[in-house]
Amino acid sequence: MKENSEQSEEVTWREKLRAWWHGDDYVMQHTLKDYAPQPVETEGEGVDEAPKEVPSIDSWSPRRRQVVQKLFGEGFNQPGGEELMKPLVAPLGLNPNMSITELGSGMGGMTRLMARENLWIDAYEPDPELAAASIDLAKSQGVKQRTNIKVGSLDDMNFKRKSVDVFLSKDGLMSVQDKRLLLAKLRAAMKPNGQLMFTDFLLTGSTESRVYEVWWDREPVKPHLLTPEGLQAELESLNFIICYMEDVTHELKSAVIESFANYAEEVKLKGKAVDENEREWAICEGEHWAIRVSAMDANIIRLYRVFCRVVD
Repeated sequence: MKENSEQSEEVTWREKLRAWWHGDDYVMQHTLKDYAPQPVETEGEGVDEAPKEVPSIDSWSPRRRQVVQKLFGEGFNQPGGEELMKPLVAPLGLNPNMSITELGSGMGGMTRLMARENLWIDAYEPDPELAAASIDLAKSQGVKQRTNIKVGSLDDMNFKRKSVDVFLSKDGLMSVQDKRLLLAKLRAAMKPNGQLMFTDFLLTGSTESRVYEVWWDREPVKPHLLTPEGLQAELESLNFIICYMEDVTHELKSAVIESFANYAEEVKLKGKAVDENEREWAICEGEHWAIRVSAMDANIIRLYRVFCRVVD
């Protein structure tokens, strides 16, 4: 009976997403709010409805990159675009003489934002598909000469001592296994008066909860999270001066809902001009973000924006 109940709830979730697809952004908003995740089962749909390419969040395939840019904007693989990047860049007083390094740069949205301001940036991205896409975008937007985009695991990063003025990261540190080691490397690499600005998911609830288990299981790259207290202790032990640590979960959640609502409205206007395969990819991405938002709403994880300085 329990198994049948879970299957029934899953059908309800899929139907809600399909309702969103047809333009009901109210349904999408409340699904994100109320969704209690369950393991996804393959639907027994007819042959005519089978997608041309099976949707997946396990890699950044060309088809996935194409669809997420329709959802989140050209050149972006996450919700919020430049609007969520500007609060990271604005307080830093950046100028072309600074050495700037971005960690986990994704499709390069923040890299390009800074490059357009005549800044020079080293950017590291663990996923080769995203790194390649960010290089192509930098070329097409005429800022490639100001960017140095490299593929590399953030767990294996090494930097020259006292060589970097600013480290930046937007949601790029979640999968780093040894956060203390990375922070220690950043601290050693920072010049006097250096700055560290980043957003990261922090653990604020129980790892024994069902919501946490489903969220962790469904993340394609497994998360390794500190608590807010743990992060503060690590930063202070490395002699970082913490200017602020603020919960900005509401900003990300609003961006998620707005992105899918806007896309649903666009699809509603286009009607049959959007093919079935794109529909399936968008629903897959919607499930991925709904599970994340569910974990945020349950206070299992929260997104924090952290700004630190060093004086020596």
